[in-house]
Amino acid sequence: MKKNFLATVVSIASLSAGSLFAVGPDTGGSGTQDYSYMLDSGNSISVSRTSSSPKVTGTSTDGTYTNPYKTLTTTSIQAKWDYNGTMIGISQSSPYGVDLNYTTGFMTNLGAKITSSETAILASRGLASGFKIFGGIRLNQFKATVDKPYYGGAGNPTLSKAGGYQYSLDTGTSTGFSIGAAYEVPQIYLRASIQYNTEIEHKNVKVTESFAGATTSTSGIEDYLAPSSTIIKLRSALSPKLLAFLNYRSTQYDGLKVTGPVHTQLGGGNIYDPSSGTDLTFGAAFVISDQLTALVGAARGQAKSDGGNESALSPYGDSSSQFIGGSFKVNDNFELNASYSLTSLGDANADVVVSPGVAGVGSFTDNKATRVSIGTKISF
Repeated sequence: MKKNFLATVVSIASLSAGSLFAVGPDTGGSGTQDYSYMLDSGNSISVSRTSSSPKVTGTSTDGTYTNPYKTLTTTSIQAKWDYNGTMIGISQSSPYGVDLNYTTGFMTNLGAKITSSETAILASRGLASGFKIFGGIRLNQFKATVDKPYYGGAGNPTLSKAGGYQYSLDTGTSTGFSIGAAYEVPQIYLRASIQYNTEIEHKNVKVTESFAGATTSTSGIEDYLAPSSTIIKLRSALSPKLLAFLNYRSTQYDGLKVTGPVHTQLGGGNIYDPSSGTDLTFGAAFVISDQLTALVGAARGQAKSDGGNESALSPYGDSSSQFIGGSFKVNDNFELNASYSLTSLGDANADVVVSPGVAGVGSFTDNKATRVSIGTKISF
């Protein structure tokens, strides 16, 4: 088998994680918070840039809701080096992200934005008989803003953000852990791994609510949980030029409910209440030449349904994706990667507001998203 086959396949597979927003606001489907790159041999630095562009369209008695989503761009960095037989690494990523703002109907200026950062300090070590262990400390932080101008009612006829309800959240940085194990048969590039990311409790949370120009701070009253997740991965060479892989991720968002006292008084209930769910990615990599490897695959994201309508802040159902990718080795130390995925975001009914004080239902259909990733890997 090709000497550099394994390293090439791993890097492009991580760039093509699959579904977008399959479970909660996860940005990378089954590849979100995946630290199994620590199992690979050799010193390296990888940088990837991903741009995701969702597009949803809804209709109700209020009219047509044109696509509220903006393109979401994230950058991830992964580095590792061997220190006396122990691999030491660091990873920087944005595991959660959303950016949307409605511009039509009575939903004008309804929007939400989530940004996040997670730094992981990691280590891995080989054991006897093909087993390895890996894990480390995760430093997690996320911020969110939500705007609901329609709560301003008759006092906010222009539906300005400042004239309605506004919410902002800053969790600060808290610490959690990641731990995993793997079994490998190098001769056939077989690897089976499992990784568990603990939930992270954010206690020093800063929350600010504004309604019709009056601002209320509720910092430190409520804790917020960054979700736990479990990732299972399996891959194996089927021939000297063909490798198959299967990635599974389960994310537990049930513990994360975004609330605010002012929002509750307005009768709004939870501001954001994402569902737990799973992501499944599978595909194959083909060695075309010593320099070029191609990747094809599909992914499926499925959230746990409570039987009710979706939120206008996430107006879609389960997702399915198809993706292609490629890796070009410029030389033994430098590699370029790229991938493209097309995602179908399932049809859904979402709770909307169609006039002052009147709730309605929007039917969102033909929802799609595209995802483009480019990256580079330097080995040394």
